[in-house]
Amino acid sequence: METQTTKLIPREIAKADWLEARFLSEDEQTKYEEVCKRFNLDKARNSLNVPLQGSNLFKVLLLNQEGIRTATLPELECALENGMDLKGTYEDAPSVILRSAGDSYAPNDYLAKDLARKLKLRSFKTPKIITGLRIIEDEDSDYGLSFDIKDAQIIEAPDFDSKNHERKFLKINPDYSIEFNDAGKRTFYVKNDGLSRLYLGRNSSLDSDCSDLAGSSSYGRVVVVSAKGASQKFLESKLSDLQRDRDEEVAEINKRYSQAEAILRGK
Repeated sequence: METQTTKLIPREIAKADWLEARFLSEDEQTKYEEVCKRFNLDKARNSLNVPLQGSNLFKVLLLNQEGIRTATLPELECALENGMDLKGTYEDAPSVILRSAGDSYAPNDYLAKDLARKLKLRSFKTPKIITGLRIIEDEDSDYGLSFDIKDAQIIEAPDFDSKNHERKFLKINPDYSIEFNDAGKRTFYVKNDGLSRLYLGRNSSLDSDCSDLAGSSSYGRVVVVSAKGASQKFLESKLSDLQRDRDEEVAEINKRYSQAEAILRGK
């Protein structure tokens, strides 16, 4: 008789209000297009001129600024693992890769230098993933846009080194590390220097080699994460409760142990 195994998932966690991933809706696209009209520079509006079936870096960053949260790279990976159909499409993450304070791709050179200066980055021993960026109009940028770093965070990303270009991998981890494996069916792409986008490609590849920050095609889709936000707080609360119960039980056990020890020693 075959042995069966069952995962013991606590009821509280099983019923938790997990975040949900879905594609950008038509109503959200309409809101996005209205926001784009606020930009004065023609080249800024051109960079943001992305339809519902399309995606680029500036679109996902602006959506986040307007309260429509788009999926991070680890969340895109999680959505893929949980069965979201991303076959034949690409999905931008709201982050960039910076590998040097300058870029051989001329349209990005100003932005790479500007971002490195603002973040006070001088050493690039490893590539940097920059999250939490916002966009602002900038006449000096070829895109008509540059980055506001007020809420930016820097993540050291050694696996995104150019030496790993075209390596096969199995998955992307929550800490942005990559599980490389020659038996993997997915491919990692990377450029040598400067600034680039970060997205899942049409064959579930991991792409960090695209220099054109404003490029878009009909294969692009924006993945939105539901704004319920209850699951993490719920789990943190449950974890806090469990830790409190554990501490109380440990304290009670220690008390009984001390009492028993005292009796045995005739105290």
